This record gives sequence, structure tokens and C-alpha cells, in this order.
Amino acid sequence: MSRPRVLFVTTSYPSVEAPATGVFVLEHARAAARHADVAVLHLDRRHDVRGISVRREDGAEFPTWRARYPYRPTALSIVAHVAAGLAGYRAVRRSGFDPDLVHAHFFLAALPAALMRKPMVETEHWTAFLPEDPTRLGRPLTLAARLVLRRARTVMPVSESLAAAMRAAGIRGRFLVVPNAVDTSLFRPGAGGDGHRLVTVGLLQHQKGVDVLLHAFARVRESRPDAVLEIVGDGPERLAYEGLSTTLGLDGAVAFHGFEPKPWIAELLARSDLFVLASRFDNNPCVLVEAQAAGLPIVATRVGGISEIVEGNGLLAAPEDPTELADRILEALAGLDRWDRTAIAARAAARYSAEQIGRTLADVYAEALA
Repeated sequence: MSRPRVLFVTTSYPSVEAPATGVFVLEHARAAARHADVAVLHLDRRHDVRGISVRREDGAEFPTWRARYPYRPTALSIVAHVAAGLAGYRAVRRSGFDPDLVHAHFFLAALPAALMRKPMVETEHWTAFLPEDPTRLGRPLTLAARLVLRRARTVMPVSESLAAAMRAAGIRGRFLVVPNAVDTSLFRPGAGGDGHRLVTVGLLQHQKGVDVLLHAFARVRESRPDAVLEIVGDGPERLAYEGLSTTLGLDGAVAFHGFEPKPWIAELLARSDLFVLASRFDNNPCVLVEAQAAGLPIVATRVGGISEIVEGNGLLAAPEDPTELADRILEALAGLDRWDRTAIAARAAARYSAEQIGRTLADVYAEALA
């Protein structure tokens, strides 16, 4: 059978302005491209545009079109969103890429995708279905999700917890959990550090709980004054977190690196000892999958799909509890030799590698097209 042509339609995707946004969709596209010809249509809602515009992105890894459309009050925004999606789809087809199948990422992308008259599958990443997320979907969007996802041949939440939350919201269909993918040729186990090097990676925003982590780390330093923490990422709370670090007396023990590319992060993980994530709510964080591919044990909060990733490869703490988080970090640092980095990486490769996710997506596509 020839390779199917698959159009990824997504509301979140890396761009020059926001290279870290939606990188998990790019990783899925890379996995799918092992078995299919992939193009991408990015639906980009913006404050700084007036009408709908579609242009092909230069230098993109896959043939990529970005359909920009303006923010509007909710009902009008949905209309503009669908119109932008259909305008983008016409541009893709005019280029000569006529997809056999549409793979929507986020149910909002499935709204226009459902009107493209092609078999459709959908991957859901949105934490707004989860009870911990304060921005939970209201009734209108929940009803929209129920209606549009009936059109999908397969619905693929990236975690079991998200699948359960979607079912609880009344969404019906064929569910198959397909997690985020990791490039195991890049993220590989290394020698580690000297037993006290912690690292966290993520957007510096309220969701990721870096303030909670800083308070916990200050407690850790009372017992382990040799401990150091590397923080990779940027975001709206960076200045506040840098100020909090100084207030807590952590200058010299905490390094804020800002946004860094994945090869740089992979090298950092390989020479670190413990990955820490203090999310208030989360789903299937790519950074945890990457940390495990690098063989790192993890201390993280017990929210969303995190416990599914950590399993026996680390310790869990309650969210927004710096005391318990500090206790788990100290417990992990005191017993780092209990975890085999090579075994952690092997389990991550078997579950999350681009090869494994690519094979799963190929099977889903074949079934949808049968």
C-alpha cells in the first residue's frame, strides 16, 4: 500500500515567534512521517490581525500553512476559526497536497477538519477537560466537543486520565490513548551529575508551579546545601520567579537558563541527577517523557497523567505542597542508586519513542482509511 497523505490540523504549533509552542504536535508529525506523507495546517488565532490570511511557512520541516484569524467574542471567534480552517484547507489542496486523511490536534481543530470531507482522527492534548484545570471547558465548548468528535474515526487522548475526563464530559467514540513522542536518538542516558543536580524544564507560568518548586528547593537546601537547581524555559512569570529565588536566598544555587533548543536540553538532562516538575495541573508533559528517555528518575506532582509516566521511575507529591515536594526530593537524592538509568530509558523508548508512536499512528490511519 502506498503511503497515505495526512494533513495535521492544529491550533498549536511551533513558529518563529513561539518555537516552544505545540512542540508535541511537531513530535507527533515526525513520528507519523515515518509511515505517511505529512503536511501541517496551523490555525493561529491572534490579537494583531483583522481578517483571515493564509500563507505557506518558509523553511518549515514539513509543508506547513498558517491560517491567521482575529480574536472575537466566543461565537464569532468560532465562526472565524472554522472559516480560517477551510481557507487553509483550500490553500493546501491548491498546492497539490490532497490529503487522504485529516489528523486534528485539539478538538477545536476538529471543528473545521470535520467539514473537510475526509476521514478524520483526533488527538486531544487539552488539560481543560481535567478537573484540576481552573479554565475548564464551559457547557458550549463541551457540547461542541461531543458533537465534532463523533465525526472522528478514532479519538486519541494523550493520557488515560484525559481519556477518563473526556468520557466523563459525555464524549463518545473509539478511544485509544496515544501519548506524546520522544526522539530517543537525541534524549539518551548519560553519566549523570555528582548526586545533587536537579533540573526542571517548562513554560514559566502558573500551571507549572515553579514558585512551589522554589519554596520546596529552599527547604531541600536546609538539609542538602550542595543541591543546585537548573530551570530551563521562559514565560510570563520569569521575573517574578527570579525575584522569589533571590528572596528565598537561592542566588548561586538556582540557574535560570531561559528558552533553549532540545539538543541543549538533552545534554543538560544527561549530566543531571533528578528531574523535578511541580505542576498544579498537567496532562502528558513532553519534558517528563524526555527526562525518562535520558534515564532520569523523577519527582513530580500527582496530577493529570503525570503518575502514568512516573510509575516506578520516581516519586510523587501532592500539588501546591512545598513541604511534601521537598521531602520527596530529599528521599530521591538519598537513594539515587535505586534507579537504573539505562532501564528507565529502555522503558521510555518502548512506550514513547517516535518509532513506537509512529507505528501506532500508522495502524490508526490504516484502520480509518479501510
